[in-house]
Amino acid sequence: MRWRVALILGLLSIASAGGCRDDALEAQAQATCEAVDAERFDEALTLSGSGSSAVGAGRRIAECRCIALLSLGDRDGCTALLDPLLRAPEAQDWVPHAVLTKLILRTWQASGQSEAAAALAARAAPVHREDLDLLQLELMLRAPGRDEAELLAEIGSRIEDDPSWIPQRLVLALAFGRRGQHVESIRVLGDTAPALESPLSTVWYESRIKAQAASGDLAAVKQTFADWRRAGGDPIDLAARYALRLSTDQLADPEHDTIDLLRAAIATSDALRDRNIVWGLHRRLISHLLVEGRPEEALAAFDAASGVVDLTGVSRDEIVRAVRGPSDPAAPIEAARVVFRIPSELAGGRLVVSPDAPEAAARPDADYHDLALEGAGERALASSPGLHPRRWVVRDASGAVRGSGAFWPEPGTTQRIEVEPRPPAARPVAFAPARRPGDGRRRVIAILPDCGDWRLVQYLRARGELPFHDHLLEQGHRAVLESRPAFTAAALQSLVWPAKPRVRATLDWIHDLGLELAGLEAVGSNPVGFLGLVLPERPNLFETLGEGDRVTANMLLAHGRIDAGRHAEIVGPDGHHRTLPSQAAYRPLAEAELARFPSLVHDRDTKKFAETIAAEMDAAERIVREGEIDFLFLRLEALDLLTHAHFGPLDGRGQDDGRGPLLDTYRYIDERLAILDRLLDRDDWLVYLSDHGIRSSMQHEEDAIFAVLGEGVPKGRAPGKPALRGIPRSLASMLGVETDWPETGAGPAIDAKATPTGAPARVASIPARAR
Repeated sequence: MRWRVALILGLLSIASAGGCRDDALEAQAQATCEAVDAERFDEALTLSGSGSSAVGAGRRIAECRCIALLSLGDRDGCTALLDPLLRAPEAQDWVPHAVLTKLILRTWQASGQSEAAAALAARAAPVHREDLDLLQLELMLRAPGRDEAELLAEIGSRIEDDPSWIPQRLVLALAFGRRGQHVESIRVLGDTAPALESPLSTVWYESRIKAQAASGDLAAVKQTFADWRRAGGDPIDLAARYALRLSTDQLADPEHDTIDLLRAAIATSDALRDRNIVWGLHRRLISHLLVEGRPEEALAAFDAASGVVDLTGVSRDEIVRAVRGPSDPAAPIEAARVVFRIPSELAGGRLVVSPDAPEAAARPDADYHDLALEGAGERALASSPGLHPRRWVVRDASGAVRGSGAFWPEPGTTQRIEVEPRPPAARPVAFAPARRPGDGRRRVIAILPDCGDWRLVQYLRARGELPFHDHLLEQGHRAVLESRPAFTAAALQSLVWPAKPRVRATLDWIHDLGLELAGLEAVGSNPVGFLGLVLPERPNLFETLGEGDRVTANMLLAHGRIDAGRHAEIVGPDGHHRTLPSQAAYRPLAEAELARFPSLVHDRDTKKFAETIAAEMDAAERIVREGEIDFLFLRLEALDLLTHAHFGPLDGRGQDDGRGPLLDTYRYIDERLAILDRLLDRDDWLVYLSDHGIRSSMQHEEDAIFAVLGEGVPKGRAPGKPALRGIPRSLASMLGVETDWPETGAGPAIDAKATPTGAPARVASIPARAR
C-alpha cells in the first residue's frame, strides 16, 4: 500500500507544482474517496492530510476523510474537522453526506448551537429527503425558532403526489398529531394507501385510524378498517386492532360492547402474528373491567393473562384490594403493627409517616406525622388498612433525607421494614418569591396537571423536594376537591360548561349518566350526548369571561373525546374569537434539565411526554410575558399518561427513595411553576388544580388538587371536600365577574371591593387593561 500512496502523493505534488491546483484537489479527492470506498481507511487519512476546505473538491476531501475517521472510531476528529468548515461563509450551500450531516446536527444541538443547527437542517433535509431521521431532526431543531405550523406547512409543500413520499407523510402526520391537529394528520397522509405488501402499509393505516379516533370520528375509523379489509388485510388481525383502538382511544361502538370485542379478540390470539397486540388486548381488558367496577372479572382476566403476556406494571395485589373493596367504617378491624428497623447511623433522626387510613381518607393533604428516632433499633406504630399505601421518609440527625418508601398495612399482622440508608439527598433551595410590583390589573393563570395527585405531592413535600408547592400551599388558599366521576372528560366539561343550580328533570339524569360513561376508558364519548340539544344551553367559561374587555386563552387540549371548548382559542375582548398563535408541541429538554431530572428520558414515551410538558410550560411563560391574556387555562395532559405508565413501582412496594419518571415529573413541574410565578406581578393570581388523582395504575381517585396564590388571597384551607363543579364560579370571581354558577365553597373568599395594588377602588369589576 505504501508505494501506491507515495505514487499518488507524488503525482498530486507534480500537478500542484504545475499550477493545476484545482485538478490536483480533484485528483486528491477522488483518490481519498476511492480509498474509503475500498475500506482502506488508513490510506484515506494519509491522502487527505491536507486539502480539506469549504469549497470545491475540498468539501469531498473533508467528507471522505471524516468518514475514514468515523470508520476508525475517531468521532471527535471528524467533528473537529467539519465543524469550522461548515461554519464558513462559503459553506452556505454545502450539504454533506447524510451521516455526516446528522452527526454535526446532533453535536451542535448538544452544545447549544441551535441557530447553526437549524440552518444546516433547513438546507440538508430537502436534499436528503429519503432520510427520515434527518426530517425529524429538522422538525426538532427548527421548531423552537419559528411558528411550528408554518414550518410544517413549508415541509409539507415539498411532498409530491408520489408513493415514494409515504415515509415523509408519516413523519409529518406524527408531528401534526402531537400538536393535536388530527385533521391535518389525515390530510397529509393522503387518501391513497400504500400497497399491502409495502412495509409501510400497516403504519399508514394505523396512523390514519389513530388520527380519526383522536378526532372522535367512529364512522371514519370504521370506514378505514373496511378499506384495509378490502385491500386484503387479515380479518382476524383487523378485528383485534379494532377492539384495541376502541379501547385505547376511548371510542364506543353502539353496536358492540368494547369488553366483548376485547374478549373475542383474545380468543383468536393464536392466529395473531403481532404479539404486541396480544399484550395490549389482555392489559386493556383488565383495565376496562376494573374501571367498570367488575374487579372479580378483572382478577380472573389477570390470572388468565399472566401466563401469556408480560404484565409488568399491573399489580395483582391492587386488583385483589379492589375485589376486597373499601372497609366498612363501622366494622371493627384489627390494626397492623408495623416495625421499622433503624440502623445506628440514623439515630437522632426523624421518621415521618403519612396519616393513617381514616385521617388520610378525610384529608389527603394532611401533613405527615413526625416521630423521633432516639436511637438505633425498632420503632413501631399501628396502622389501619385503606385504599392507599402509607408512605414514610427517614431523615438523619442533620435533617438530610436518607430513605423513603411505602407499605400496605395487613390487618392483624406484624410487618417489618428494614430501612436501608442512602447517601444524603441534596435538598432544593426554598422558593424565594420575586414577583414584580403590581400594575393595577389582575390576571389569572390556571395550570391543570392532569391526574395530579394530592398524596404524591405530600410524599415529595415530606422529602423536601417541592419547594414551590410548599410556598403555594402554605401561603395560598387550598382545597381537596371532590371530582365525581373521576374522569378527565367529566371534570373538564364541568369546568368549561358550568350551569346554575336548577330543578333537575329526567333528561338531566340520563345525560349525566352518559357523561359519566364518557369518562370511562371503555366509552370515551357520551352515548346519550344528543340530549344536550334539548337541554337548556349552558354558558362557556371562556366566552363568559371574554365577553367584556378581558381576553381568555383556552389551552385545555380538547379533542374529539373531550368537550372543553376549542383548544388554542382566544376569546375576547368583546367576545371576539380568534386562534392562539401556533405553539410548539414539544421541546427537547435542555442539558441542565436532564441533569436535574435524568429519569425523564427513561424510555422513548417518557421522553416524549416530558418534552410535551416542557413545551406547554414554555407556552405559558410566553403568554405571560406577552401580557395580552387576562385568563389562561392550560392542561398538562401528559402527566396523566406518565402517571398510568409509572405509578406501579410507587404503589406500596417497599423502599423507592423517591426515584422514577413520575416523581421526577412532579419535581420538574414544581420547578417550572416557580419560573412561571416569577413572571407574574403581585396583582396576578396563580391557580393550580387537577381533574382527579390516582388510586392505582389502572384507577383514578376522586380527590383533586386546588390551590390559589397571589396578593389578597386569604391563606387557609377550604373545609371538607367541596365539589369541583364550583371552580368556574370561583375563577370568574377572581376576575370580578359575578355569575349564578354553582357555589361549592372550594375557592377563596373574595372581597368584591378588594382591588389590585395601586388600583383605584372598584366594585366587582377588576379591569383587564387599558385598550
